[in-house]
Amino acid sequence: MARPLRIDIENGVYHVTSRGWERRVVVCDDRDRQRWLDLLDRVATRFGWRVYAWVLMDNHFHLYLRTPQPTLSAGMHDLNSGYASGFNRRWQRRGALFQGRFKAIVVEKDSHALELSRYLHLNPTRAGIVERPEEYAWSSYSDYLGMRKAPAWLDWQTVVGELGKDLSRARLAYRRFVEAGLREPPKSPVAAAVGGMFLGSIEWVESWRRHLAAEPVQEGVPARRELAWRPTLQDVSKVVSEAFGVELAELCASRRHGNEARLAAIYLARQVTDEPVGVIGKHFGGVTMAAISKTVARVESRRQEDPTWDHRLINLSQRLMTSEVSRIKS
Repeated sequence: MARPLRIDIENGVYHVTSRGWERRVVVCDDRDRQRWLDLLDRVATRFGWRVYAWVLMDNHFHLYLRTPQPTLSAGMHDLNSGYASGFNRRWQRRGALFQGRFKAIVVEKDSHALELSRYLHLNPTRAGIVERPEEYAWSSYSDYLGMRKAPAWLDWQTVVGELGKDLSRARLAYRRFVEAGLREPPKSPVAAAVGGMFLGSIEWVESWRRHLAAEPVQEGVPARRELAWRPTLQDVSKVVSEAFGVELAELCASRRHGNEARLAAIYLARQVTDEPVGVIGKHFGGVTMAAISKTVARVESRRQEDPTWDHRLINLSQRLMTSEVSRIKS
């Protein structure tokens, strides 16, 4: 079975979700809900988590938090396994309570704090449980509004602080922001997460994809391979033209005999980019899919017979997949 990609980092910001097995309930009454909250209090305190927002629903829960140390996996294990054990004992049941392991989206710093916290706080209204989010006791929204004393680990100030330095006015502005979502329900901010894993700016996501591409592939974790950054066709053309000392236009000269740079570029484009064959053919001057297949086969055959050619392509591939591309783009 494929395992989810886990990224535990210092000062990591995450949106975390855990759902009941086959969407079944994970709480049956307020005693269960209070026990889950007590466990969250214990885990957040032990690991020093700064929880920005939380909501506990009948069959799942959401957390939006920052981990000062790389303890997300350890903390979620303690929270979910500890709660499940007690739930099973109380209700005399066996087996898994949660649907596999938790799902975590890495968020770029606090860039989505307002949207994510509102998304969590509006969960009960979207589900039709209450008409207004402050009517639901099992979320952090009441703490945001000052209706009860917030636990030390709940960092509501960071979120509402984005709306002003005066916390009283900022709280009022936040309430209006949430209520605006009642009138016009916003789209889920987590839907914009790249690969269901990274939520942030294009540049930030690309930096993470580069980081994943540089790490060894983990067996049984397909998400790592799928999310890993790949060079663009422009990167391939630039690296090959510099290495062979030719102009970029030479890579599109289809009728030129002995155009080794063109052969290398087409081959590398097929090997290291994630572009479809049709796009690669268009980039190199209208090469057909059949011609690209033949080119790849010719280059592979030559690599078997010519160690120098093989070594050269290996070096070019390594340059494309490492810091060389960063230098080119800067």
